[in-house]
Amino acid sequence: MTIKQILINTKNISPLDAEILLSFVIKKSKEFLYTYPEHKLTIGQIKNFKNLVNRRTKDEPVAYLTNHKEFYGLNFYVNKNVLIPRPETETLVEEIIENNKNKKITIADIGTGSGCIAITLAKFLPKAKIHATDICKKALNVASKNAETHNVKINFIQGDLLEPLKNKKIDIVVANLPYGWKEWKNISSAETSGLNFEPQKALFTEENGLYLYRKLFEQIQLPVTLYLEFDPRQKKDLQKIIKKYLPKYKIKIKKDLAGRDRVLIASSK
Repeated sequence: MTIKQILINTKNISPLDAEILLSFVIKKSKEFLYTYPEHKLTIGQIKNFKNLVNRRTKDEPVAYLTNHKEFYGLNFYVNKNVLIPRPETETLVEEIIENNKNKKITIADIGTGSGCIAITLAKFLPKAKIHATDICKKALNVASKNAETHNVKINFIQGDLLEPLKNKKIDIVVANLPYGWKEWKNISSAETSGLNFEPQKALFTEENGLYLYRKLFEQIQLPVTLYLEFDPRQKKDLQKIIKKYLPKYKIKIKKDLAGRDRVLIASSK
């Protein structure tokens, strides 16, 4: 069977997904698929491809099938121990990069997961010292693997939010903590069935999704600049919590590429 034939015969998933999975199986670029449509596949390749297609029809995310996700132009290894990086989070990273170019600062990425935020910041802010924490050891293993791939130095520490960095001088705290809540899963614009494959603790929490942010604010002891990702529907409640725990902080809201409130920046300066 050729590349052209197998793609034509694959009906149960999108053509784009089929191309990504086939490229992954044969270890070639998508351009190769277009350039050599008559290239014959081995029996093993056909079997592997059909297995991945079958898993995809059950809504398993493509990123987990290929162990790969692009974020901010960089390639990241992902597995089921970490959340799949989202395009919305690129807005969070971009704000930090734009506001801190050429500065010698210390950044703490809280709840690092795959490490995509910390590693991207390390690549684009080479003068910055970066710590990254996560409560999950398996997630930190993934993050460490990605840091090694991208040849960046990051201090990964297992622990609860800011707790492992207590009394350390931090200039910026960036956090994309779990902010989903019970009802959110049913009304999210994301592929809700696909969410079932991601680590639930990395998606959902209590207090309408703001429990961990409140806990984070309680741990802040020294003045820092906060960069947080949130759901647009949480804006008012998130602002109220910050004003309660960090009353002197000034707040700015930034929109993502879709025009939705997505990033909160808070600073005591």
